[in-house]
Amino acid sequence: MPDTATGDLTSIRSAINLPSIRVLGDFVKKPGTGLGERDIPDYELLYFPEGTGTIYRVGEREFTLSQPCFIITRPGEIHSYRYDMQHPTRHLFIHFWLRSFPASSLPVLLPEGPSVIPYEGDLLVAMMKQIMAIAHLKPERLQERGSLLLLALLSEIHSLVVDEPMLEETKRLPPQVVKVLDAIDMSLSAPLTVEGLAKQAGWTPEHLSRSFARHLGLSPKEMIVRRRIDRACQLLLYGQKSIKEIAFEVGFADENYFCRVFKTTKAITATEYRAKHYNPRNGDLAPVIDGESLYPSNRVFYGEH
Repeated sequence: MPDTATGDLTSIRSAINLPSIRVLGDFVKKPGTGLGERDIPDYELLYFPEGTGTIYRVGEREFTLSQPCFIITRPGEIHSYRYDMQHPTRHLFIHFWLRSFPASSLPVLLPEGPSVIPYEGDLLVAMMKQIMAIAHLKPERLQERGSLLLLALLSEIHSLVVDEPMLEETKRLPPQVVKVLDAIDMSLSAPLTVEGLAKQAGWTPEHLSRSFARHLGLSPKEMIVRRRIDRACQLLLYGQKSIKEIAFEVGFADENYFCRVFKTTKAITATEYRAKHYNPRNGDLAPVIDGESLYPSNRVFYGEH
C-alpha cells in the first residue's frame, strides 16, 4: 500500500522548490582548535548554543561569538573559525542547496545579508534539532520533512532580522517598567495614578514617564487606557455583561466617557465591536491576564480567505 503521507510531502516539496539538504551535524570542538580559511559551494546554517570566545571571520569582518547565535555562510564567502581557547565549542550545522528556490524570497540569504544573528530562544533551536533527529531516525524522509522544516527555520531567522528589533526592545524592559505593567493589569478596576505607580517602582513620576516613553512609546496614562480597553475587548467577547458593567469593571466611572475612549481607540463603538466579533461558542472563555505573551489569549486568528 503506498505511503500517501510521503507522497503528499514529496508533491509539496516539488511544488514549492524547497531547499535541498546536503550534510548536517552537531559537533563539539576541542578548545584551541579551528577551521582554516575556506569557501564552500553551498549555503551553511550554523547555531552556536553558548557564548564563547570563538572567533568567526568572513571576508574582512571578524566576530567574537560571545552570545548564542545563528551564522549564515553563503557560497563563495571566504571564512574561518578559531574556537574558544579554554572551553569546548558546540555548534549545529546544515549545508544546503537552494537549486531552483529563489534566494530573493528570503533576503537574509542574499550576499548583503547578515552573517551573525544573535538568538537565545528555544523554538528555532528545537526546529534545527528536529531536522537532525529526522536525519538520524528517518534519513529516507530527510529531503521531504527536513527541507520543509529548514524553509520554515530560514523564514523565522529572516524575521529575527526584519521584525525582532522591536521585540528585543520589549524583552529588555527594565524590571521597574515590567512591575508597573503588572500592577496596571492587576488593578484595572481601581483608581490608578502615575504617582502611585511610580511609588511601586521606586521611581519619581517623571522618571517613570520618561521610561515609558522610551521603552513603550506611550505615557503611563496612555498605557493605562490601552490596557483597560484591551480588557474591555475581552469582556465584550466572552460574556454577557452590559457595556455599562464592563466600563465600571475596567476602571471607567462614566459609561459615556468609556464609549468615547473605546471608539477613539478602536475606531468602532463597543456595541459594534461586540456585534462584529462576538461568538456565542466562546461564552465559556474567561479573560486572561498574561503580560508576557506576544499575542492575545482567547483569540482566533485567521489567514487569508
